[in-house]
Amino acid sequence: MNDAVAAVAASTGWFRNVPIRRKLTILMALSSAVGLLIAGIVLIGYTGSTARNAAIRDLESAAQITADSVTAALIFRDVQTATALLATLRAKPDVDAACLYGAEGAEPARLFAAYRARDVVDCPAPPGPPGVLQQVDRLEAVRAVEQDGERIGWLWLRQDLQPLRHNLAVQIAITLAILALSLLISLAIAWAMQPALAEPILGLADVARRVSESGDYTQRAHKYGNDEVGHLVDDFNLMLDQIASRDREIERARDALARQVQEKSLANEELKGTLERLREAQAQLVQSERLASLGGLVAGVAHEINTPVGVGVTAASTLEDWTREIERQYLSNELKRSDLERFVQVARESSLIILRNLQRAAELINSFKQVAVDQSSGERRRFRLKAYIDEVLLSLVPKTKKSGHSVQVDCQDGIELDGYPGAIAQILTNFISNSLLHAFPDGRHGSLHIGVTVADGWITLEYSDNGIGIPVEHLKRVFDPFFTTKRGTGGSGLGLHIVFNLVHQLLGGTIEVSSTPDHGTRFVVRFPEIAPSAQP
Repeated sequence: MNDAVAAVAASTGWFRNVPIRRKLTILMALSSAVGLLIAGIVLIGYTGSTARNAAIRDLESAAQITADSVTAALIFRDVQTATALLATLRAKPDVDAACLYGAEGAEPARLFAAYRARDVVDCPAPPGPPGVLQQVDRLEAVRAVEQDGERIGWLWLRQDLQPLRHNLAVQIAITLAILALSLLISLAIAWAMQPALAEPILGLADVARRVSESGDYTQRAHKYGNDEVGHLVDDFNLMLDQIASRDREIERARDALARQVQEKSLANEELKGTLERLREAQAQLVQSERLASLGGLVAGVAHEINTPVGVGVTAASTLEDWTREIERQYLSNELKRSDLERFVQVARESSLIILRNLQRAAELINSFKQVAVDQSSGERRRFRLKAYIDEVLLSLVPKTKKSGHSVQVDCQDGIELDGYPGAIAQILTNFISNSLLHAFPDGRHGSLHIGVTVADGWITLEYSDNGIGIPVEHLKRVFDPFFTTKRGTGGSGLGLHIVFNLVHQLLGGTIEVSSTPDHGTRFVVRFPEIAPSAQP
């Protein structure tokens, strides 16, 4: 299966490097050609089947009429009259032979009279079973001649199919000529229309490339119209305005920080460490602001892509349903000309919708460079949250069992994350260790609760205990580094600070804490199901 996918990708790889103008022309012409080819095949097949059935019905009708007309001649054994009646078939040029047989008791049928349009035609003996038999180049019909419900003879007719095949070949040639002309017209229309579709996207891509290379956010993309691409150009220019504004703010903040650092360094040599941290904070601010701006840009582009992809999928599904219905009607000989015309119309409209929307989405993707950020050194993978929490709690059983506390977990089995399981493990471990150290100083048995819910792509992890709680004056400092009320008895003051950094920097989420004295403490962590790339 992998080899087949690789072969398909290799065979279509050349198309990725084709210029957008040529892609538009090729795709529009190819879509029209496929639709016209399907319509032509169905039309030719329908025409051939209709002509064959008409020939069979015509031969059966001629056989019935002739059998009825020669009944009297066969009863009175009038060979001359029977031959004359059979000769009336010369009005049907396709019938090249007619043979009348008499049936006498149990004796085999014997030839009574015959008509031959060409001398090379021989009457069969016996005529064969009643009905119509199709040979390679002819039709043969056998009909019983009856008098008052009693069979008195047989009539055998043969019809040449060469004229029918000639007419069918002419119709096929005409159909192919019409298809070829339609394809040329479609190609001309595609070639004439592709500049209107390609120019706005190419212009937008060119501005994005020049902005990326020069860093000059004063450049603007030209707007060609008020369609979806025009709205995208407006949004793109607005984003460039926002990026430029943020750059100016960052530059002003950087200059202000530089002046403060210089002033403080001249005032007191002991503040060098503080000034160094300010420089680091300055660099992080610049980088985070730039990434935030680019992230907003990419998010806007992704939102624009979602609409044409959805429309393209809907149009493709509609075309597939119509194709299946046409195929079913064709196989069951129920196909009508109105159904075929409606299918051609739907195929043409669906092809144009698919092409227009998928081309717009593809060009948006190719026009913007991917925004890359450095990942954390921790391992990233997909994992089921409930099973992983159970594994973490299992590793903490010695601590919780020794203290006599109970741990309750409310989490659905089907929640799956794409992120950093190591961060989840460290957060839960620090929460539980913090509760064991601070929440139950009197040695009583407490209760710890972990609850997980998911909504709109975000995970909400709630951790709570029923311990003594956190004093109000300490709530604002619980995430500060080195803040602890148990220094010297096992507290380092770094546990919740590490949790805060993991949630904000690695998981891309938020954390809140609430507590009431003697009623326990509650932490609420919210982060996306798909973790963002790790920040350096």
